[in-house]
Amino acid sequence: MRIRNLFLIILVLLLLTGCAAEPTPTETQAKYPTFPYTHYSSGGNAETYEAVILFEQSVSTFTSYQVAFVSCTCRDSLVNYYSVCYVELLNNKPSAEESAIRAITFGNNQGLWGDSNPNYYKHEYTQEYMDENFVQRLVRVTKGEFDAWQGYGTWLDAVDADAVTGATVSTSNITSMLQSLFAYHADKYYND
Repeated sequence: MRIRNLFLIILVLLLLTGCAAEPTPTETQAKYPTFPYTHYSSGGNAETYEAVILFEQSVSTFTSYQVAFVSCTCRDSLVNYYSVCYVELLNNKPSAEESAIRAITFGNNQGLWGDSNPNYYKHEYTQEYMDENFVQRLVRVTKGEFDAWQGYGTWLDAVDADAVTGATVSTSNITSMLQSLFAYHADKYYND
C-alpha cells in the first residue's frame, strides 16, 4: 500500500511539473509590445500592419529599440522577409516633436535588412547603397519631420529623392514604421 501511494504521489508531481501554462496573448504582448503602422505595397496600396518591439532600453538621453516589421510583401519570402531595425530615439528634448533619431541600422549584428538585396529594378540598390543614401540620412530627423511626411512616394527633406527613386516600397515602409515608432515613443516618454 505504501509503495502504491508513493508511486501515485510521484506520478502526480511529475504531471504537475510538466503542465506549465501556455502564455496568453496578453502575456506575449507584454513581453513583446506591438504598434500599428501603415504598410504600403506597390502602387501605394495601404494596410495597417503590426510592428513588434523586440527590445526597448531607455537611458537618460535616448531609448534603444529593435523593431521587427514587414516591408516588401510582393516577392517570395526567400527574397523578402521581416526587417529588423535597430534605432535610438532621443528622449531628452523639450518636446516630443523635437525628439530625433540618434542612430539607426539594419546591420552591424543589431538589425536585418529584409528587403531585396539588390533591388529587382535597380541592381545598384544594394543594402549598402540604401544604408548610405537613405537609412543614414534619417539620423537627426525629428518626430515633427516624420509627422509632416506625406506618405507613399514622398521623401523626407533629409533624403535625396533622386538617389532612391525606384525603392518606393522600401523607403515608404521604413519611413512609415519610424513615424509610428516615434508616436509610440512620444506617448511613453513625453506624456506625463
